[in-house]
Amino acid sequence: MRARAIALIAAANVLGGLSYVGQKFALDGLPPATITCIRNLVGLACLGAWVAIARISFARWSRADFMRAALLGTAAYGLPMLLGVIGIRMSTSANGSILILLEPCAILFLCWLLLRERLGVGQILGVALGLVGALSVVLDGAGEAGLADLFKGEYARGNAILALHGILWGLYTPISKELADKHGAVEITFLSVLFSLVLIAPWSFAERAEWHAGPQLAPALAWSIGLGVLITFVSTVLWLAALKHLEASFVAVFIFLQPLAGVLAGMWLLDEPLSTGALWGGLVIAAGVLVSTLWPGKRPGNPLAEPAR
Repeated sequence: MRARAIALIAAANVLGGLSYVGQKFALDGLPPATITCIRNLVGLACLGAWVAIARISFARWSRADFMRAALLGTAAYGLPMLLGVIGIRMSTSANGSILILLEPCAILFLCWLLLRERLGVGQILGVALGLVGALSVVLDGAGEAGLADLFKGEYARGNAILALHGILWGLYTPISKELADKHGAVEITFLSVLFSLVLIAPWSFAERAEWHAGPQLAPALAWSIGLGVLITFVSTVLWLAALKHLEASFVAVFIFLQPLAGVLAGMWLLDEPLSTGALWGGLVIAAGVLVSTLWPGKRPGNPLAEPAR
């Protein structure tokens, strides 16, 4: 079951990496919050169909479980999505690619803080290698300006928002872990996506002045629907299904597969070149995943870090 769960979390993050290319195509015809709303509505429709066909019941859900799902859908799913849209508009996509790398670091810290999981040496080393490899991928060709942009005054506010966006994404895994131990992945995803629309739908409606018909609208809608099916629905369900059998902190290193998958998808679909830096970064990311998977040693001596059982 653990090997299967590792395969599921890896697949979820590879699919997540493909979302960058899909959003790039969708943005040719629709504004960003609208794309986010459409993909969540499509994902919710897929999840609702599954719930109905499988006759999934929420009778076992306690009031506390529903409250946790609401927190998950708003603070750890809907809000970081919106902050990402706002931050990119106030900063740059390159800065967004760098600052989202705060997510796996936040997962490790929050799993230790909230779940009292004892962090393994292999997990910490794997995340460190993944961070180095991911930075090599996203900064390749940008030179010193890639990191220097983070400290420019004109981007300071946008970068602060993007940093918060990455940290809030780090909340998703530790908050959902308790639910994943008790309930199915489909019902958790259904509720979290449903609650996320409380934030996302009004923001999308605020973009209505940017809704225009034209030749790019149909492809943009198609890509948005694809994002809803593959990312909001399939990728999120795979993530939560894996989390039922894995420590929440263990999944952090797999997030670094996302920029690697994004680069490979860009090379395939957008004819973007595969640079030497991206290639070496990919190898370092792979090494980080292997270290974290094969060397799950625990750090000794922290009595507060005992895993919750």
